[in-house]
Amino acid sequence: MKKLLLILAFSILSFSTNAETRFGDMTEMRDERMRGKDGKWVRPHPGPFIWNGIEREQGVFSWEEADKYVVYAQEHNQKTLATIWPHANWEQKSCKRKKARSPFGGKFTKYLSKPCSMENYKNFLIKLVDRYDGDGKNDMPGLTKPIKHWQIMNEPEFKMFFKGKRDEFIEIFNFSSELIKSKQKDAVIVMAGAAGMFPENKTFWRKALPQIKDHFDIAAIHHITPPDGNCDREFWVDEFSDLLKSLNINKPIWVTEAMLGKCRVIPTYIKAFASGAEVIIDVGANAPGMKMSKGARKKLNAFINEVDGFKSVKLVSKKEAEFVMEDGSKKVIEF
Repeated sequence: MKKLLLILAFSILSFSTNAETRFGDMTEMRDERMRGKDGKWVRPHPGPFIWNGIEREQGVFSWEEADKYVVYAQEHNQKTLATIWPHANWEQKSCKRKKARSPFGGKFTKYLSKPCSMENYKNFLIKLVDRYDGDGKNDMPGLTKPIKHWQIMNEPEFKMFFKGKRDEFIEIFNFSSELIKSKQKDAVIVMAGAAGMFPENKTFWRKALPQIKDHFDIAAIHHITPPDGNCDREFWVDEFSDLLKSLNINKPIWVTEAMLGKCRVIPTYIKAFASGAEVIIDVGANAPGMKMSKGARKKLNAFINEVDGFKSVKLVSKKEAEFVMEDGSKKVIEF
């Protein structure tokens, strides 16, 4: 959709998160094809870190489903990005919130509004972080790989995932971030992913970002293609980066949902990285929507094996990118 500026195309972009891996997958334990790759990032979606799934009735906590994800990630050396969903049926019934249309079917919460009581939510969130923070107190039995990366909510600009006002999202987000940081000093807070860079997305985030910018460490953008497969050739990273800069926000950028659509896989990934993405998380082999072809996925997997762990990247021509690896060696990839 857009051309990279020449000055960007020939500049080296250094990254600040020192990620051991630059790639990941959205995961779903019930589907063997959606459990992610060994040694990569995983973002369970919607995942098991849903208030409604863990505390189905007040004061009664069930950790079985969440533990399954954490144990699997440990066994496969995966790095977990956990999405927190601040909704519980029993809690929202207590103040007669209106039901919402669940985006994930019957196993998800039926309510998507702001909690009736932030104190109730606080109690859940403390227990969630405490179980997986790895401090040796109240941890999940056998925890060896703590969760440090927490993404608070998902695409709040759309009523599909949050049935509330922008100010309510901001309140929940900042409250959650402050609480997590107070309980887990090395926690990394990831912004609720922006659902693209369409005008309505920009309108929402232009107003919300200045009010949450001091409460997240990593900015997040999503790229989900419509049914016709139309796509952005940089996964929206260039426009998202411009938005952040216009608001004087200097944060690392992750693509926490990447759907390819009709775009070519290797050029799109390279241009997204060259535009500033540090980590790209694919929607997964069996995610709803347009599927990546077998040929494209084979190319992506080969690309991951070739360049994962790179320190920096620059475009050296319209068809070539130079990756500097952790050991200082360089790899030129044609695309």
